[in-house]
Amino acid sequence: MTIDMIVALIGASVVAYVIANRFRLIAPVLLIAAGVGVALLPVGEEMYLPSTVVLTIFLPILLYWESLSVSLNRMRRSLRGIILSATVLVAITAALITLIGVLMGLSVGAALLIGACLGPTDATAVSSLGRGINPNGRTILQAESLLNDGTALVIFAIALQAAQDSSGVTAGLVTRELLLSFGGGIGAGVLVGAAVTKIGIRVRTITDDPMLATITALATPFLTFFLAEEFGGSGVLAVVTCGIIISRFAAPHLPLGSRVLGTPFWTILTYILNTILFVMVGVALPGIAADLPRADLTRGLVLIPIIYIAMVAGRFAGHHLIIFSIRALDRRPEQRLRRTNIRGRIVSTVAGFRGAISLAMALSIPASFGGVAYAERNLIILVVAGVTLLSLLIQGIALPHVVRWANAKPSVGAQTAESVESQEIEALADILDDTISQLDAIAERVGVDDDEIIAVVRADYRRRRESVLNSAAEDEVEIYSGPESALRLSVIDQLRERVHDLRFAGRIDDSTASRVNRRLDVETLHINGPIDVE
Repeated sequence: MTIDMIVALIGASVVAYVIANRFRLIAPVLLIAAGVGVALLPVGEEMYLPSTVVLTIFLPILLYWESLSVSLNRMRRSLRGIILSATVLVAITAALITLIGVLMGLSVGAALLIGACLGPTDATAVSSLGRGINPNGRTILQAESLLNDGTALVIFAIALQAAQDSSGVTAGLVTRELLLSFGGGIGAGVLVGAAVTKIGIRVRTITDDPMLATITALATPFLTFFLAEEFGGSGVLAVVTCGIIISRFAAPHLPLGSRVLGTPFWTILTYILNTILFVMVGVALPGIAADLPRADLTRGLVLIPIIYIAMVAGRFAGHHLIIFSIRALDRRPEQRLRRTNIRGRIVSTVAGFRGAISLAMALSIPASFGGVAYAERNLIILVVAGVTLLSLLIQGIALPHVVRWANAKPSVGAQTAESVESQEIEALADILDDTISQLDAIAERVGVDDDEIIAVVRADYRRRRESVLNSAAEDEVEIYSGPESALRLSVIDQLRERVHDLRFAGRIDDSTASRVNRRLDVETLHINGPIDVE
C-alpha cells in the first residue's frame, strides 16, 4: 500500500467519523460510503485487502478484545441459552438464507456462503449500538456474538467445499468439521489461556514492565488462533475461549501499568481495524458492481432486501423455537425467573446486527478454486455487504426505540442499569468495611507501627465509605511518601484481592468488579506517580 493510499484511507475515515459524531449517525455506514468515495479516486483503483489478512489478522484481534470484556458470571447463568443461540440460531438463519438463495437461482455453494457470512451477529456492533439494553441482555448478545462466529465458520468451511464440489459435502464431513472445530478450538483456547495465566503470574514476580505485558497480550490471540487451526480446530473459538480464561484468571494478576495502558491500546487498535475493514468494503463495492454482468447486478440488488427480511425472520423464529424448547424441557421454578417476554425477544432480534465479521468472511472468499475463477464471488460480496448495510442502518435506527418500548414492560428478573449501580455501591461499601476492620493487620504486615498514620488512613477510608453510600464525589487523593504511602498501597492490594474473591464467588458482576478495579488503579497512580514505559 502506497503513501497516497494510506493518506486517502485515513482522510476518508476521519471525515466519516467527524460527520457521524456531529450528526449522530451510524459510523460503519458512513465508513462504507467513505470507502466508495475513495474507490472513485485514481488511488482507489489499486487498493485491496488480501483475503487471508482478514481472517488471520483482523478476526483474532477483534474477537480477543471482545472476549476480554464479556461478563463471565452473567454468561454462566445464561449458558444454555447462549450456546443454543450461538449454534442452533446460526444454523436456522443460514439454512433459511440458503433456501431463499437457491430459490432465487443461486448455486447451493453460493447460497450457503451467503448464509454462513450472515449467520453470526457482530460483537463489536452489539457493544457500540446496543446501549440501553439491560445488562443481562447485553451480555447474552455479546456472548452469543462471540461464540456464533465459530459455528458460522464451520458452515463457511463446508460452503467453500460445496462451492468447489458439492458432491464432496457429506454427513461425515459435516460431523467431522463440527467435532474438530469445536473440540480443537476450545481445547487450544483452554491450553493457551491457562499457559498465559500461569506464565503471567510468574513473570510478574520478575518484572512489571507494561510494554512486555502489552506485547505478550498482542501475541496471545495469534498464537491461540494458529495453534487451533494447525490441529484442525476453530481458531475463532480458541481465541474467544482463551480471552475468557485470561479475563477470569489472569487479569487480577496483571501489573498496574499493563492494566492502565492495555485498555486504551486495545481500544485504539480494534477501532483502527474495524475502520479499515468497513472502508475497504466500500472501496471494493464499485469494482464489484462494475465487474458483475448487468443481470447478476440486478439479481444481487433484488436479493439484498429479500435475504435481509429472511435473516431477521429466521432470527425471530429461532428465538421462539429455542425458548419454547427450553420451557418444555425445563419446568424448574428458577427457570421461570429467566424467561424472556415477547418484548425481550424482539429486542434481541433487532439487536442482532451484522457487521465486521460478516464482511470479513465475505472478503476472505477465494477469487479462484484450483486455478478456476469463482464467478459468484463478487455477487456474494455485494449481497453480504448490502444486507450488512441494511442491518446497521435499519436496526441501528430502530433499536433505541424498541429498547424504550421493551423497558416499559421488562422481563421477569431483568437487571436494570440502576440495579447494577446499586450492586456496585453495595460491593464497594462491603469491601471498604472489611478492609477497615483489617487495617491493623495490614499495617503490621508492611511494618507500619505509627498509630497516627494508621488513624489517618482509617479515617480516610471511613470517609470514602460514606461518600460511596451517599454517591458523593470523593476528594482528590494526595501524593504520599514513606510509611503512609506503603500502608495505603497495601490497603489497595487488600481491596483488590477482596474484589477478586467477591467476583469469583459470583457476589458481584464482572462489570462491577472492573469499575471498582479502575478506581483502585487511579488511586494507585495518585500514590505512585506516572507509569514508566521506557
